[in-house]
Amino acid sequence: MCIFNLHLQPITNVYNPNNHHHHHHQPPTTKHQPLIQIAHVDTLVKIYEASQNLTIISSDALECKRAVKWICDYICYQCSRPPPAHSKDLHSTIVAAFQCTAAWLMQHPYLLQDKDCLQTVLEVVELGISGTKSQSKGTDIPKFKDEKELKPASMRVRDAAENLLTIILEQVGYFPSECGPESISSLLDELALMKHCNSMVPAAAASSEQAIAKFKYFVTENSTILALLEEPLGNDQDPQPTVTLLIRGPFGRHAWTMQLRHLPRSKSGIKYHAINPGRPIPMNDVTQRLDSEQKNFPDGVDKVQPCVADYSIPTIEQMREQYGTAVIRELESLLENQSIHEKLAWAEADTSADSLSHAQECVPPTVCHEFHAARLFLSHFGFLGFETRNPQNPAEALGNPPQRPLIVLDTKSAAFAADLDRLDKLSARTHDSVYVFYVKSGQTSAQQIIANMGEESSASHDPHFASMLQTLGWPVQVSEHSGWTGFAHNSWSLKGTPEEQLKSTANELNYNGSQRVLYWADVSSEIAFVVPTTWNLRYNSDTCDSGSISSTDQIGSSNVWTRGEADSAAGLAKSKSRNLSLELDTNRRDVKEPVPPTRRKGNVTKPTLLAQAPAKIFLVWLESYEDYLNFPLEDLLAYTRTGEELQTQQLPRASDCHVIFVHSLLSGLLRVKLQGPPGRMSFATPLVDGMVLSRRVVGNLVRQTALNISRRRRLDNDNYQPPHVRRRLKVQDIVQKYKMDLSEADLLAHLFQRAI
Repeated sequence: MCIFNLHLQPITNVYNPNNHHHHHHQPPTTKHQPLIQIAHVDTLVKIYEASQNLTIISSDALECKRAVKWICDYICYQCSRPPPAHSKDLHSTIVAAFQCTAAWLMQHPYLLQDKDCLQTVLEVVELGISGTKSQSKGTDIPKFKDEKELKPASMRVRDAAENLLTIILEQVGYFPSECGPESISSLLDELALMKHCNSMVPAAAASSEQAIAKFKYFVTENSTILALLEEPLGNDQDPQPTVTLLIRGPFGRHAWTMQLRHLPRSKSGIKYHAINPGRPIPMNDVTQRLDSEQKNFPDGVDKVQPCVADYSIPTIEQMREQYGTAVIRELESLLENQSIHEKLAWAEADTSADSLSHAQECVPPTVCHEFHAARLFLSHFGFLGFETRNPQNPAEALGNPPQRPLIVLDTKSAAFAADLDRLDKLSARTHDSVYVFYVKSGQTSAQQIIANMGEESSASHDPHFASMLQTLGWPVQVSEHSGWTGFAHNSWSLKGTPEEQLKSTANELNYNGSQRVLYWADVSSEIAFVVPTTWNLRYNSDTCDSGSISSTDQIGSSNVWTRGEADSAAGLAKSKSRNLSLELDTNRRDVKEPVPPTRRKGNVTKPTLLAQAPAKIFLVWLESYEDYLNFPLEDLLAYTRTGEELQTQQLPRASDCHVIFVHSLLSGLLRVKLQGPPGRMSFATPLVDGMVLSRRVVGNLVRQTALNISRRRRLDNDNYQPPHVRRRLKVQDIVQKYKMDLSEADLLAHLFQRAI
């Protein structure tokens, strides 16, 4: 058993609000302090990763709890600083701290079993999302969320807190799922589900448009698309109301199937399908019906002394005198005819086969196979509870209708299936690529370096180079891979045909992305390690010659997303940093309902120029250390295209590339040389320029350094949109394009209409 001892101290005195010296003496602040803080956070993440394969004893579990508590206290302290101190660097450290908290909770899920630790983490999440806590002190009365106004420190902090909350609720203790670490979403879509449905022939199942026509699509909370299928799948023969859901939200796609059952499966397994359910046979004994004279009044009615009210109703003699004898005689004939008809009806009923005097079998009704399962699901989950108008709400007082809990989407448009596919192509995690090169001694041209990965040249490589490649990630087949492949056109899709799966390669180091690639992923990020060959140059040339992607496709899979600019009416606000002000409506402070912070966005389907180009990270193995001076970085960029360049409208530049040089020493250790663009966020830990390390840890440290470089680059870009924000904006774009303006009655009628 391997024991891992953690002895952690608070990051610095200024981080710990419980430090008594802080109130008397505050350490001097330098311009590099945010970078030092982020480096400390990266170190904590590295400690978490180093403990993945080690056993944590109980005393160290307490240290882990303290570490999470310190990080949460640090977030609270930074958020509580006065407004002049809130800057982009401050918010970057807060975002990094949220990411560090998620990493620790993923590795140590038992921390959430502790009541105090769970409360501490959730209070920090609440602070990041809303800007305040429900209870500042333990003795305060909790303030509910509908009584608070949303004022987070910044939109970036709010997005990071939302991501941490989703990881706590969905991923801690469950990652990786049955789909593997390559996907945090379900691998089922409409086409895959309809292939298992009996109502669709295999020939028609090849069309995604026909599969989508079988579903009903709704949107709730303007951020989640519900696709409902009311037909049972082929593996279920039980005639129960069944509904299959595909839920597309900001954090991925999920599939659920539900059945309405009156008994649990353990008690409803035995079924009785006999024609006669066992009802007792009716008896043939027919009771005699006694003929009795019907009386309108009791027998002793004549003995009752009449009163004045009794004389208000005239007698027959009085009526005969008033209306004449003919009218009374006609009334008597009608009564006699009615009596004759009633006697004939009784006689016919006694002789019919349906009479109670005849024995007959009880036949059960036919089994119902038509269910409105979508209506049942939406009703049971409260989506059909239409809200009444609230006169106290200022928006509704002006005539605006209340927010609908459900929006119906029109799926008849031919572009609907394409927009759904674009939404599925937006990953819920960040994705990065690292390009690996082998430089033999004295090589200075790109053609020579690329030729080193050919089948005839790979045999002369340093044997430790192949070992390093295997420690970077795990090999995956591109034809079967559903995660990031290093190329935008074939990532995050359901693939796999027999023709593609039969292909193989003879070169074990062939990870150029054509058939295989090295891949690694955790709950929040993906990274692909590509070893370029001449195939990459031909592929990139063919991609560029095929023309640019249409404007509706350019939302695709860009890694660095910009937060859209406001429309022309808000042009004056463009120059104002979004991190320093949330630009909330100050006129609505008296509203008790929460006011969501505004997010600038334009048409998300239009490409926008980026404030930063996507980071290009190179890993270069040098046989001769001096060759890093003549490394042809500019010429090798043509081999590192991912397909995102067409969507971002920016080509990578050599000055923006990060290069990690690794040189094997005679002692068996490896020397590291880091090269990157000048700037405060250029380099990241754990690798440091000039470091000498062991071959056993080089793959792990290189991967973590590449991830930290990419994270820091995203932190430095205040226009960057996290993946779940991109997906939410894409859902809102779909709602605006395909929503149906239905009244409450039309919406209920739509639920009873069968799909095609």
